[in-house]
Amino acid sequence: MNVDAILRQIGEFGPYQKVIYVILNLLGVTHGIRMLMAVFLLYTPRHRCAIPTYPNDTYEVQSDYHGHLIQHYIPNNTKDGEDSPYDQCRIFNTNGSDDGMVLAKTGCQNFVYDTSVFENTAVVEFDMVCDDALLGSHSQTSQMAGYFLGVLFFGAIGDKWGRKVTIYLAVVIYVAAGLGLSWTPQASYVVFIVVRFVNGACSAGAFTAVAVLSVEMVGPSKRLWVGTLIHWAFAIGGVVLDLIGYFIRDWALINIVGTAPAILALSFWWIIPESPRWLAKHGRMDEAEKVLRKIAKYNGKTFPENWREFHDTGSKDSSNSNSNGGVVKSTNQSDADRSSKIEESGIGGVSKPANEAQNSSGGPLRDFFRMFTYRVLLIRNLLLFLNWFAVSMAYFGLSFTADQLSAGGLFTNFLLSMSMDFPATGLCLILLDRWGRRRLHTVAMVMGGTSSLLGVLTTMVAPDDLQWITVVVAMVGKLGSSMGFILVYIYSSELFPTTVRSAGMGASSAFARLGSILASYVQQWVSWLLG
Repeated sequence: MNVDAILRQIGEFGPYQKVIYVILNLLGVTHGIRMLMAVFLLYTPRHRCAIPTYPNDTYEVQSDYHGHLIQHYIPNNTKDGEDSPYDQCRIFNTNGSDDGMVLAKTGCQNFVYDTSVFENTAVVEFDMVCDDALLGSHSQTSQMAGYFLGVLFFGAIGDKWGRKVTIYLAVVIYVAAGLGLSWTPQASYVVFIVVRFVNGACSAGAFTAVAVLSVEMVGPSKRLWVGTLIHWAFAIGGVVLDLIGYFIRDWALINIVGTAPAILALSFWWIIPESPRWLAKHGRMDEAEKVLRKIAKYNGKTFPENWREFHDTGSKDSSNSNSNGGVVKSTNQSDADRSSKIEESGIGGVSKPANEAQNSSGGPLRDFFRMFTYRVLLIRNLLLFLNWFAVSMAYFGLSFTADQLSAGGLFTNFLLSMSMDFPATGLCLILLDRWGRRRLHTVAMVMGGTSSLLGVLTTMVAPDDLQWITVVVAMVGKLGSSMGFILVYIYSSELFPTTVRSAGMGASSAFARLGSILASYVQQWVSWLLG
């Protein structure tokens, strides 16, 4: 069955596919909320040591006497990179009285936190500051490690059991773990990072399957738009999260409200179909026909009754649709044409020997590993994985440091950062076919990398009244990294054939998680370097 040829006749992106696409994008929004929630959950407020002789101590000065105790116990801050007037990690050791002799500086036993930005965060719950500051990075690593394994695990499930089953299996677990995260402080830090690991794994699994299903539901000429615009859903999730954080200043409530859209998505089980392309590739022709007939019905098109004659090699509609086996002959080759050729020629565009094509019954996992047995494909895939790694480190590194930009506030900077995804998507759609994938991706990566380096430089040398330059440079860097992320998604979806597309995208995304894992530690290192 040539699904592309059938979709050209019944509607490549008609009303039915548009409704399904909107529903799938709702899941993309929830993914954006979950993956970026660490900006608020792990926000580190200003803090200082708690005064041992003052039971109701707060960061804010309560009275003249309270102010006197603070001056007596707390050293002044001597670090230029911190906006706190107090030393955030040390306290004077006295002889046990409020007017006793100051002996030396020691580490804090307990902390008090500034509540002007957030009433409570996970950092406050677990005192992830000073000597334990790396616990915040470990927490973020746990989610990204979950993402790393989740895209591999759910990617394999997606190729074996189908895209729809994968999406909802991941969402059900994700909702349970997401709601449970808010009560983890009553257990322990270990439980907290385990639940974040599960959240990352399931969120990644759902979004990867959503991206694949979105592309496989539409015809060849619409895949570029569909595969690109789904990144707006992630950005919209970031904008929604910014609004949630602005109006709800408690991390546990932010987490619950941020999980709510995924609960709504569960109600669409009876609406979202399985991928007809996946069904056809697995020999489930009757089910594929049922899905395609539904598409034709709601698109107001007539389903071709000779659909069984639309084969992958020499389709019935070649005279009508300018196709040869489902591949449109064009001097300006689209992503659909590239992927169609991959489908025909074998694994990753390398032709199979005739006997191997007939006996290739090892399943999607075997097909996936076969992509690394050819030298040219091995090099191609390794370069692809390297790009995923680099662009993810830049993207999440810039997203998670919104609170460290001197000019502007946390919510303003984060909103600006996420807003860069919208022009990035537009530029990709406008320039992709004009400049080509490699040239545009190269420009985006150079833009993102150069701007990131300039941002570090301006942070170090620019005076306070010119720190807005750092914000501008950081936003240009975010624009470049956003474009790079979109382009590497498109590139990957074109290179991997249907039988291994979910696993291939999962493996690519796994390398991206390695970059995002390192981003959290690089963030700590840069903070230490500048502070």
